[in-house]
Amino acid sequence: MSLKNVSLQQFTFRTGVFATAVVAACSGFAGTAGANSNDPVAQYTSTLTRVPGPDCAAIIRAETVPQPQSGVFGVRVKITQTGDFCSAYYLTVHWRNLDTGLTSGQSQRVEGTSVVGLPDNVITGMGMGPGAGKVESWIDTYSEVYPQNVDLEHLAGRTTFTLG
Repeated sequence: MSLKNVSLQQFTFRTGVFATAVVAACSGFAGTAGANSNDPVAQYTSTLTRVPGPDCAAIIRAETVPQPQSGVFGVRVKITQTGDFCSAYYLTVHWRNLDTGLTSGQSQRVEGTSVVGLPDNVITGMGMGPGAGKVESWIDTYSEVYPQNVDLEHLAGRTTFTLG
């Protein structure tokens, strides 16, 4: 077997694994759930992204995490990554309060399957307080490249929920 055939087999295998993971991720998720005392967790649709590096990609599954303060939420992410020698990238949770019009978000560095510096991969902080009301949220990814950040190819995960 030649080196050319081995490389082709590896690429075909990785492409097949990623395609299977994409189909599995997209088939089992609903888009909308409430984040109030009756239903405190909202599931995002899966975020599918390319990751810097040769043949690198990731599936990011996420859900809201109730917080003790009113009008604030956290997001727990579970990342499945494929590829060799993949580089770090950034994940951004954006939100828009549909009742008040406020919009913001928060970015965190991802290395492999971990959000750097955050226990249990739960994103919380100053950018996660849209206030009470109906909230639309989505997740996207980018790479930090000098002189400006570059959006990675991705399908954004989304959800809508209500904060009390």
